[in-house]
Amino acid sequence: MNFSDKKLLFFFPENPFSKRAGNVLRCYTNLIQLKSLGLNIDLVGVEDYYKSFGDSFENMAPEIIDNIFVLKTSPPKKKLTFEYWKYKFLKKYGKKNPNQYLTHFLKDNFRTVLAQEKYDYIVINYEYWTDLIRGQDLKGAKTIIDTHDWITLNEFYNNATIDLGKKFGEEISNLSFYDKVITISQDEYFIFKSLLGEKVINIPPSFPENFDDMGQEKKYDLIFVGSDNPFNVLSIQWFVEKVLPLLSEKIRICIIGRICKHVPDHPNIEKLLFADDLKTYYHASKIAICPMLKGTGIKIKVVEALSFGLPVVGTEKAIDGFLDKKNNGCLVSDDEKEFAEIINHILNNDSDYLKLKNEATEFFKQNFSEEKSLELWQKTLSL
Repeated sequence: MNFSDKKLLFFFPENPFSKRAGNVLRCYTNLIQLKSLGLNIDLVGVEDYYKSFGDSFENMAPEIIDNIFVLKTSPPKKKLTFEYWKYKFLKKYGKKNPNQYLTHFLKDNFRTVLAQEKYDYIVINYEYWTDLIRGQDLKGAKTIIDTHDWITLNEFYNNATIDLGKKFGEEISNLSFYDKVITISQDEYFIFKSLLGEKVINIPPSFPENFDDMGQEKKYDLIFVGSDNPFNVLSIQWFVEKVLPLLSEKIRICIIGRICKHVPDHPNIEKLLFADDLKTYYHASKIAICPMLKGTGIKIKVVEALSFGLPVVGTEKAIDGFLDKKNNGCLVSDDEKEFAEIINHILNNDSDYLKLKNEATEFFKQNFSEEKSLELWQKTLSL
């Protein structure tokens, strides 16, 4: 089906072209794939997010995005204007939203965007932005939510005192608002589908196949790529403190991303705060690690590593959301001694390393190919 005559409004609060973290990278690849289907795409973001990361609002991939709207969450602080006092009153006495950025002013600005165009599809990322479109005139647009994660469980990891029943009820209520609910993890797919039925569809993250390393020299034994979210910080600290002392003194480790701010200097670790082209570093590495101790949902960094045919050594959390917990190119343990033993073994056993590398390649092809993802997006948009 050709979607060249269809218009899609894509809401993601951050700049999806920064690719600074797994969730951002997923949005970037989704936009690439949606554009490849012929859709005309307008992008909506939130100025507070852009400014907090120092991102520009301009010149953002005109070959993908037709129009970009970066919306403010509050009016200019001019106390003599009616607009200032109107939103001041609503903020104090209006209904409070748990999402502090989803203000009345932002919602009104979003209404202005909707009034300018008739969209065939509206894609919202994360269920806690649902009130952005609830109560709006959507002019018949099909609504699609990309969940990214099981938000209730994710928040529970950050705050064990939350009312789980209430929070999960709110999450399901928000998801039920949409025509289509997209999950990226098989675990969440089974949970949400049991409650919401056929509107739920699983579209796993996807990447181009990068299996050919052209015989590139393996400069690094291990690679870890990550942002500085709390779960990554906890994970890399555990690895450096508990696992690294058990590894060979000659081990060579490459760590890339804002997570480097939380990694101590170490003679075996090379840190890069930003890499313009990760392909070079993945091809120069033997094994990817994912020592996640908390967090929910499928790990984008693991899927990305598999797209390069890299074996992954991780904790049990590393394979969250995988349909097959075995024969997937990953070896896992939550025990630091076993974690180190796995790394040492496959680095020193060529036959086992190649077996694991082949498993990684085949598992990626069967579950995370771009072709499969495009088929699922076509199915989602056609129903």
